[in-house]
Amino acid sequence: MKGNNGPGRQSKRIVPSRARGKKDPSIAAWHCAGAVDCFIQQAVAGLSIGMILIDPRGRVVWLNRAAEQLLELPAAQCIGRPFTKVLMDPQLAAFWHEVMCRDGNCMADVSIRWPHQLELKLNATRCLSQDGREIGRALLFCDITSERNVKIELTKEMASRLLDLARSPNQLPVAIRSLTPQEVRTLRLLSKGLSNEDIAGAMHVATSTVRSHLKSAYGKLGLRTRAEAVSFAVRHHLG
Repeated sequence: MKGNNGPGRQSKRIVPSRARGKKDPSIAAWHCAGAVDCFIQQAVAGLSIGMILIDPRGRVVWLNRAAEQLLELPAAQCIGRPFTKVLMDPQLAAFWHEVMCRDGNCMADVSIRWPHQLELKLNATRCLSQDGREIGRALLFCDITSERNVKIELTKEMASRLLDLARSPNQLPVAIRSLTPQEVRTLRLLSKGLSNEDIAGAMHVATSTVRSHLKSAYGKLGLRTRAEAVSFAVRHHLG
């Protein structure tokens, strides 16, 4: 006797995805193994943070609704395709290329232009199985466009107020000729409210180089803080 299952009653059992035909084990590892996993998957699907799962071969195996909406990537057209073929924005593609060249996790703020102009905070994480094998990577991202615009506007307002406070009829002119062209350009971009990372991107140099230019300019001009540098740049019409 084999339990209570007669000819008219067949029990339903969950068959592991790895046992259903000859599928790629790396893809099978992402499939739900039970009710708890399905619950977690549904919860993640509803997050406002975009999430895309990519297998070790670089193919998309899953993405949530936020990822579909932010990047306009319909799941039906993405799953199973190489992630590099799905990406249309060059900045996002460059970030992913850097991710694939590293063994660890990667984080970055990236400005994209496709499908919309957005500022994204990205986090690419390696996903490991219980025995330590890499089963793929998870890319998480959120839209920080509004937050960044607020920071820029606040910085411009601060620069304007510093200009009013710093004006003095008895103040002697400062010899800008002591600055190198790169230092002048760095101060000019600083006066626009850009961060060191944004200035580095605009000048196509490393962030450490920007810090070096600012340190040198501070020393030549007798400046002590970033606020003083912004005030100086605005007063001398470097913006």
